Amino acid sequence: MPTWTRSNRRRESGAVRLWPMMKLITGFGMIAAGAMLCVWQHTQNAMLARDIDQSRSRLQEVSDNNHRLALQIAQLELPRVLDTKNRAWQLGLVTPYESQIIRVPAHYQPVPARTAAASAAVHTRRTAASPQFRTQ
Repeated sequence: MPTWTRSNRRRESGAVRLWPMMKLITGFGMIAAGAMLCVWQHTQNAMLARDIDQSRSRLQEVSDNNHRLALQIAQLELPRVLDTKNRAWQLGLVTPYESQIIRVPAHYQPVPARTAAASAAVHTRRTAASPQFRTQ
């Protein structure tokens, strides 16, 4: 029998009377938890956006600093600057002759250097393969 048609509600247990209130409190609790989740997520997004902006500005600062240092290095490598510093510090350096300069192509890939053990093994194989001459 539905509760609105019952004539005597005094005999009903307390749990039956509290059930609608518990459903209402649970519903409001879930709505509040969802709202708190939305606020937390929005806060996290705002913090990440701020971190990204800070990283971008730091990257721009580092890039500008690298560019400035590259220009400074290029300026210090100029022959007239090197010659001026050579005379000021009395280093006694001279410009090399063209015959003393070895030009390396831009696409040059160096061969990896051998280790001492690999060089010794190659040397051992070469000496074993070479003929032995005896003088009598």
